Order: sequence, then C-alpha cells, then structure tokens
Amino acid sequence: MKTSVKAALISAFVCPGGGHFYLKKTLVGNLFLLSSLVSLSVLLWHAYQRAQVISEQILRGEIPLELDAIYSAVTQAPMGNEALYVNLATAGFILTWALAALDAYRLGKRIDDQQ
Repeated sequence: MKTSVKAALISAFVCPGGGHFYLKKTLVGNLFLLSSLVSLSVLLWHAYQRAQVISEQILRGEIPLELDAIYSAVTQAPMGNEALYVNLATAGFILTWALAALDAYRLGKRIDDQQ
C-alpha cells in the first residue's frame, strides 16, 4: 500500500493527525489533534451542561419522570448563542478531521513521488 493512502487512512479512521505522526510530521499532527480535541471538548461540555439542566428539572418536578418527557427535553435544539457554539464546534471537528486526512494524503503523495 502506498504511503499516501496509508497516511490518509490512519488520519481518517484512527484520529486526526494520526497520518502525520505516521509520516513523522509531529508538529502538524499535534496541531490537527489538538484542534479536534478542543472542538470535541466543547461538544462534550455542552452535552454535560445540558444533562445537568435536564436532571435538575427532573428533580424539581418540572419534567415528569417519563421516557417521552425526558426524550423530548433531551432532543430539543439549543437556542441562541448556545446553538452557535455547538454548530461551530461541530463544523470545526468535522473540518479538522477532513483536512487532516487530505493533508496526510498530500504529504504522503510527495513521499511516494520521491521514491
């Protein structure tokens, strides 16, 4: 298997930046990995905060302890700035992952062409 394909597959299916580590481009790999982890952290923080709010509403009796009511509360779309941050973090995560795979392929292609 060519180096370019191997690096792209590692970046696409293991973790963003993984292909760069395979190609010994650790600085770029760390940048892709860090940016994807920041985006993922924002998404996980949002999910945690949302779960806290819903659990407090259940404990106060504002949401009945029924599956349909809890499901309805969980699936409500975020509003205002919260929605903006979630959308930006999601787009950043997806974009970082795709760019990492494409860049790993590009760098691997250079190595393939030199051989």
